[in-house]
Amino acid sequence: MLQSISVQTDFSLRNALKEWAFSVISAQHLPGKVLMVLIFCFNIGSILTYIILSTDPVESCMKEYSIAFLIDLSFNICHLLYFGLRFLAAQDKLMVWVDLRSLVDFFTITPSFVTLFSRRAWLGLRFIRALHILELPVVLQILNVLNSNSTTLKLSRLVAILTGTLLTSAGFIHLLENSGDPWLDFSNPQPLYYFECVYFLVVTMSTVGYGDVELRTTLGRFFVVIFIFIGLGLFANFVPEVVQIIINRKRFDGSFTGVSGKTHVVVCGHITLSSASAFMKDFLHEDRGEVDVKVLFLGNFRPNQELEAFFLRWFLKVTFYQGSVMQRRDLERVKMHKAGACLIICDRFTSDQHKEDAANLMRVISIKQYCPNTRIIVQMLKHNSKAFLQNVPNWDWSRGDAVICLAELKLGFMSQSCLVPGLSTLLTNLFTMQSEIEQDGDTWQNLYREGLYNEIYTEHLSPSFIGMSFAQASKLCFLKLRLLLIGIEYQSGDQDFNVLVNPPSHIKIKLWTLGFLIASNASDARRASMYCSVCHRDIKDLPRMRPCRCTEQKDVSSHTSTMSLGFRRPSLGVLPFSPEGETLRERECVWEQQQQQEEQQEEVGLDSTGLFHWCPPVPLKDISLTRQSASTLALQDHVVVCVFGDGGSSLLGLGDFMMPLRASSLTAPELRTVVFLGDPHYFSREWPNIQYFPNIYFLPGSPLCGADLRALRVERCAMVVVLSSLSSSSDIEPSMQDKETIHFCVNLYHIRFSPEPGPRSTLSHTQSHGQGLELGHNHGPSHDTLDFSHIPMIPEKAEVTPAHSAGTAVPLLVELVNSSNVCFVNEADSQEDFSSLTLTQAFSVGSVFSVDLLDSLMAATYFNANVPGLICTLVTGGDTPLLEAQLAEDNQLRGGEMSVKMWALRQRSKLAQLALQDEPLCSLASCPGQL
Repeated sequence: MLQSISVQTDFSLRNALKEWAFSVISAQHLPGKVLMVLIFCFNIGSILTYIILSTDPVESCMKEYSIAFLIDLSFNICHLLYFGLRFLAAQDKLMVWVDLRSLVDFFTITPSFVTLFSRRAWLGLRFIRALHILELPVVLQILNVLNSNSTTLKLSRLVAILTGTLLTSAGFIHLLENSGDPWLDFSNPQPLYYFECVYFLVVTMSTVGYGDVELRTTLGRFFVVIFIFIGLGLFANFVPEVVQIIINRKRFDGSFTGVSGKTHVVVCGHITLSSASAFMKDFLHEDRGEVDVKVLFLGNFRPNQELEAFFLRWFLKVTFYQGSVMQRRDLERVKMHKAGACLIICDRFTSDQHKEDAANLMRVISIKQYCPNTRIIVQMLKHNSKAFLQNVPNWDWSRGDAVICLAELKLGFMSQSCLVPGLSTLLTNLFTMQSEIEQDGDTWQNLYREGLYNEIYTEHLSPSFIGMSFAQASKLCFLKLRLLLIGIEYQSGDQDFNVLVNPPSHIKIKLWTLGFLIASNASDARRASMYCSVCHRDIKDLPRMRPCRCTEQKDVSSHTSTMSLGFRRPSLGVLPFSPEGETLRERECVWEQQQQQEEQQEEVGLDSTGLFHWCPPVPLKDISLTRQSASTLALQDHVVVCVFGDGGSSLLGLGDFMMPLRASSLTAPELRTVVFLGDPHYFSREWPNIQYFPNIYFLPGSPLCGADLRALRVERCAMVVVLSSLSSSSDIEPSMQDKETIHFCVNLYHIRFSPEPGPRSTLSHTQSHGQGLELGHNHGPSHDTLDFSHIPMIPEKAEVTPAHSAGTAVPLLVELVNSSNVCFVNEADSQEDFSSLTLTQAFSVGSVFSVDLLDSLMAATYFNANVPGLICTLVTGGDTPLLEAQLAEDNQLRGGEMSVKMWALRQRSKLAQLALQDEPLCSLASCPGQL
């Protein structure tokens, strides 16, 4: 019993010693790291003492111990203790004896102790301590000098191997040459210093061989032959690694050194020659004035020759750094925490849009974790990806963080053009920068260019505008300052800012109200902030207008405080509840009365946010048409949407297209009927996103089929919109990226519509309301037995609106992936050379739109944080934090009950096209210039 207890005690004691020794020498713990660095330093010290002792004879008698010997002896004692620790911690005790480090200890520690007791010194093999130089990369990693994935780690490994091999081999040469050949009774020694041996090996391996140092012993010469073969083998083995290091060497490494008082921005994401050149062209446009901002491009790739040449051309303004925003080190290199903003560009031609948006979302997360206060402007492809940004930590609209959703804006521009033809062209020209070209004459091209060279700017209106209504301020800006004031940012509370376009007369201009102005350049727009009703009343030479002392002295402190609000995210253009002179309750009573009057005239169903017309979702089969049933419908002034796509195509997000067409600011008579034409497998995937919008039909078929187009009565429609969700990768030939759209245009232009045998009644947007065929009934009839009794059919006698007789006259709006393909869409553009899509006839009349034109919004948003709010008010039909939160939660709209707040939302601004010959314009002027 006592024996077993003793055995267990010994076993536990050995395990405890083993664990303690392992924890001491393991580099995973701090004591182990410190000990490993100390032992490496002791090895370097042993090498230095060997070099000092090598000046003495190889073998000699010592009368007294030298200081170098005593230092070397202390190092060897430490090495002996470290060997004991390694032996205790080893799992396999036998392998410790044949380990390289143990062999080095055997041949270096023993001579020191022999000398200590016999006073007879022999250098022996002490030089093999140089093999411990191979541990240099590990020690540098422990000291955090090198990263585990850096090329410098590979380079340090190569240097350590070459240095250790050279110093060890030089020690062999020194020993053999100073000792002589044993079979000659050591009678042919040659006195050589250690560094002479090093010099000899370097010269020999470099194939120079000066001959000033030569070997006399046979063993020395034999060893050099072997060393040459070993050196050639090492060289052949290291060549691939050296080549890889040279290839992977980052020419664009380094760090940005900021200049005090100068701002810089970082551009990352999908950086190509086209995206970089388009960004810089708009960012440094001459209309912005002097832009003293350094642009840093950060990409995890090596630029090709064309892109590198582009950076060299802009070297005063642009610098490229190779790296990734996902790495903290690279964020520090570009001084992201001091950057004015970070702009993230997406790849519009990617085949996997969700993957691209996910990558940009990861970039946003990485940047916000490193520097929460840095402003971020990011491009997104899909609208549902935009909702995820709400959950990113430190994402804050008040700091100027903004997202440019290309799909949402593209479909919003095209959708608004269905209500106001040509609006996509007008708004695109206002939000993009164009260089002026001098033209003579009054041709339509020159008149069009005069408007093309104007952009939207924001300026704080001077104190001279205080108390004016918007109409008065707009009149003054146009007549006096030659500026067009289209809207203001109205502050109705401490934190409530509203973008109002053409607000009513009860809205008065306050001190330093922010105005949205259309001007040719930034200097012209500044007139609104400099204008003084006293000093500039009779000014004629507007370019010479300068700020006067009156403007500077009028409550400068208030102006400063207003400007210090920084970035803010304004809400929609919703009028504040209580204007001056009215209480909140009085205004609510007035609005309730107006609401009741309108509800008596029309039934209105809105979603829970109050931004859109809404109806209960219905199955797709209940609104699906056949060619025969579609031809019997009396469609008039409707919108036909031709969609190219199949079951495997990426979704366009037709909900973004329908939102402006179903904005609650539109009255029921203004809701145009929308008919989709396309592949049923594709549309069944899109349907869940638009099933709650009223007045929608779907015809399964092909946009290239003339019979389907005739059945949908495109000759009487308000607009035909062509969208494509098929692959448009950048690898495809540019002219082939829009082949489906081009085929549709060619097919439509050659269709001739024959006169109808009899007049028809019209199912126009003023007559139809509700979700088409039996909307709101989820238990509706099957597709084969549709009930069309509630849809107006073709009566025998009715007055008919004139229809287009040729396909070339049908209102058309197509999307082009490659803007150069416009020559295949419009015959007039095929006969002329153009430098930009905006200068073509097809774009000027509003028949063509390209998402390329939205790239300029990145730079526009950086210089003007109010651009997204204005675009939201004018284009997308509605985008509030409440809507985004709802879409982020379940990605669908829910029904809501009408209230005073929802009725107020319906009063927000909307766009419309007015005829000059109709009221109220016909009584004001006879031409646009007088108007």
